Amino acid sequence: MTNPPYGERVMQRGEAEELYRRFGAAARELDNWKMYILSSHTEFERTFGKQAVKKRKLYNGMIKCDLFMYY
Repeated sequence: MTNPPYGERVMQRGEAEELYRRFGAAARELDNWKMYILSSHTEFERTFGKQAVKKRKLYNGMIKCDLFMYY
């Protein structure tokens, strides 16, 4: 489970997207791992490079987020 920077308070949006791309590339190498990623980025799945199996909408403080579930 991770809550990476959204590109709002920590990092710029482009830096956060690069982090998502790299994280997605590394995650594709891990077979049979479950991953839960919390992000407010509206294009997270596109940037990560994989559609989540399930998504849940929630709030992190006052920030609308999605919990992306991969397994």
